[in-house]
This record gives sequence, structure tokens and C-alpha cells, in this order.
Amino acid sequence: MEYQGCIFLQEGINFDLNTVCDCCISHNDGRGLPVLLENYHGELINWDDLFNKKAQRIENQKVKTIYECENCYHLNDYEFSGERKISEFHFSHCRACNAKCIYCSDDYSGGNVNYDVYPIIKDLMEKGYYKAGGEATMQGGEPTLMQHFDELVHLFNENGTIIRVHTSAIKYSKTLEDALRQNRASVVISIDSGSASTYKKIKNVDAFDKVVDSIKEYVNASVDNPNNVRIKYIIIPGVNDNLDEIDKFFDLMKKLNVVDIALDIEVRYAREHNNKDVSKHIFLLVDYFEKKAKELKIKLSIYSFLSYVMKNRNITKTKLTNFRFLFNIYLKFNNDKGKNLIYKR
Repeated sequence: MEYQGCIFLQEGINFDLNTVCDCCISHNDGRGLPVLLENYHGELINWDDLFNKKAQRIENQKVKTIYECENCYHLNDYEFSGERKISEFHFSHCRACNAKCIYCSDDYSGGNVNYDVYPIIKDLMEKGYYKAGGEATMQGGEPTLMQHFDELVHLFNENGTIIRVHTSAIKYSKTLEDALRQNRASVVISIDSGSASTYKKIKNVDAFDKVVDSIKEYVNASVDNPNNVRIKYIIIPGVNDNLDEIDKFFDLMKKLNVVDIALDIEVRYAREHNNKDVSKHIFLLVDYFEKKAKELKIKLSIYSFLSYVMKNRNITKTKLTNFRFLFNIYLKFNNDKGKNLIYKR
């Protein structure tokens, strides 16, 4: 019998701060994260009990979509195979970090890694509940600070799972480099700047040169699959939302042979605005990113909130509402269009 489900309900597991869930997707006003285990701190798992819970969840889905999954964009028509395997892994439990980003909404300053997942995954594999061919996504905090991070990457790489790592790249991983070289991994690195001074303002650590060196090595390891290294620029109003910094960023990307970048905006701004009151300044910056990326033949991905407001930019009149923006840059865009770019309503 088909039901409204997804790969995560059937074959997914997410290790979170104090819980184990089917997935790591929070949506629809905070819904999501269907919980499998509560008050969890790294104990070995009774896999039979866990799969029984997943099977019961699916039976409930056949009757009515559970609250946590309502309106989730991953839901689709699924046929429950009854297979008791895990192929999709998410690790969101790490709260240690080697940066203190000014846009981060979480407190990762305590250095608490929480618990070690390596023996749990080894146990899963040894007991026959592992299924090759899926993905393992590691995020945080800073995943490279997880206990046994390199061993976990090696374990997945050797057993047929693709590794996705969201990292600051302050700490370099030779094991991750090896997986990139084999086309078994990808990384997303949020540098948010093109200069050491701006990087330090954003990250509150003096590690720009380390990150640049890490990007260089990861790109070199991915020469046959360069899109496996994505560099992210998060727009922070009043800090890096200016042409000078963006130009420096693109100069750096060209120097490092980066061919895949992503554009996002700080979470607080995204929560406080919609397409009705987003500053024209943001539209102009996105336009400029698209122009520069096209010129340099770099793939540009625009993340969800920015993509939403760009699609709706002509539907509702916009206005400059937040004076955290550099108003002189806004004027420069409008008064010197020939040198910068043309904004079209």
C-alpha cells in the first residue's frame, strides 16, 4: 500500500543533540524531526526496537500524515518495502566549533561534542542493518571536531556511502581529502568574505589563511569533480554587503579554481523579512553575484530565502527599510549604474 512518505522515514537516521530522529528537516513553523529516541547521549541502540518504531510511524502515515511531517516538501507516494536498513545518515549532534560566527544562532562556544557516534555506526554495520548507496551528511557546530571524525569518514567511504560535510575548513582533514579524491565526498565551506580582515569580523577568529589553504587542497583533490567543493557567501548586512568585498571574494575564487559557490543571507534577516520589505540593496547584491559568476563561469546556487525573494521581487513594491545596510553603497548602485550594474524593476 502506498503512503505519503520519504526515504528518511524508511531508511534515515539523524543523530541530534539529545535525540535520534528519522531526519534533520525542520519545516512548517518548526515542525519536523520525527523523534525515534529521546534523552539520547550516545548509547548503543536496540536496532529491532528502532525499526519497529519506524514501521509503526509508516503505518500511521498510511492513515494520516503525522504532525511532524505535515506539508514537508519531501513527502511523496512511497511503497513500504519492509526492509530494516539504514542508508541515509545525518549527524547534527556536534556542538563544538572552532569559529564564533556573528550570524550563528546557536552557542557552540562550550566545546561540547556531546557523544561519539563511531561505535554506533560500527554496531549498525556489524549487525546487518546498514545499506550501501546512500549519503552521510555531517554538520554542526564543526563536524571535523567530532570524536573519531576521520574514522567515521573512512568507514563510510570504505562501505559505499557518499559523505557530505559542512565545514569551516579551519581544521583540515586528510581523510576527507582522500574521499574527495575518490569522488566519494563533497564539502560546503562558508568563508563569507574575500579578505582576512572581513573574515575575522565575521568569524571572530584569525583563520583566513588556514581556510584558504584548506580550500586549495580540497579543490586540488577534486580536480576531476570540481563541483564537489562548494564555497558559501552569507550576506551579513553592514559587514560584507558591499562591492569591494564581493569583488575580493570572486578574485579569491578565481585564484583557487573554485567553480561552485552558494549565496545565502544571515538567518536573523531572513526571519524578519519577506518579499514585501526586503531592501533593494539585497536584490542588487544578488544581481551582482549572478553577473560576476556568469563572467567567471562559476556555478552559483542561491539558497531558499534569497531565491524566494528574487522570484517575487516584481510582485510587491520593495523599499529600503533597514538602515543596517550601507546606504552609501545603495546610492553607489543607483548613481553609478554604468560602472556597477543596472537594477531593473
